[in-house]
Amino acid sequence: MNRFPNPSLGRRQLLRNGGMVLSMGAIVAACGTNRGGSTNPGRLGVADEATPLQQDPINDVVLLRTAQSLEYTVLAIYDSVSAMGELSSAESALAGRFVVDHTRHAATIGSLISAQGGAEFQCSNPFLVDRAVTPILAALDGSDDVHRDLLNIAHAFESLASAAYQDAVGSLTDLSLRKEMMRIGGEENRHATALASAINPDAVFSPAMFGEPLSSDADGFPIPYPIPATFGLLKGIDLVVGARDVEGSRFAIQLQTPAQNTYVYENQSC
Repeated sequence: MNRFPNPSLGRRQLLRNGGMVLSMGAIVAACGTNRGGSTNPGRLGVADEATPLQQDPINDVVLLRTAQSLEYTVLAIYDSVSAMGELSSAESALAGRFVVDHTRHAATIGSLISAQGGAEFQCSNPFLVDRAVTPILAALDGSDDVHRDLLNIAHAFESLASAAYQDAVGSLTDLSLRKEMMRIGGEENRHATALASAINPDAVFSPAMFGEPLSSDADGFPIPYPIPATFGLLKGIDLVVGARDVEGSRFAIQLQTPAQNTYVYENQSC
């Protein structure tokens, strides 16, 4: 006996048609109005809502505190450089002059911070110490030329200080601060020029000023030039130090002008 009156409609066809009806019903329900329920995106898991990170303001006091921290960072660099006893008498005298200048700069910036109602930051920059100074000095262990490395380190950080002051000037809102910051930045630039002359006495102008590519020396070290560009540079400063490792590479790092992760905010203390 035929259980299905319509011979053309079998069990498989009924199941297929029934599935189609259910699917169409789901689509219609999804497209309907006044369905209610939350419109928030779906979530996986039961974790608490994330707490937004606090956004500390970047103001003139923060920029000044960061500049002061750079001065103390460079002073710490010179302490380490002098303690290694690798500099000549003329180089030691030059470094001593720079220490006097940086000490004066730190005090001047401290006065500017106080005048702005802020608290001085008489310490090295924490971010730079952890991510640059400490690994750089550690890379000197076993160096094939510590004297070369120390001069390159001093030049790199003087160049960084010069670029940092130039970069900060455009962000200061109190116009009276800009003149002092540029004056200090100019002195930092002269420090870098003197060190470049000591490292590379055979050239003055960078090839980049004439549209020529820059190159490293035969041992892979960036070549510093007393006059690297027509105007101050804000690009990263490449520093290479230490001996070659088993793969033939030396420790290399690029120093960048301060940004949000390098700033010394008002809630930070030494």
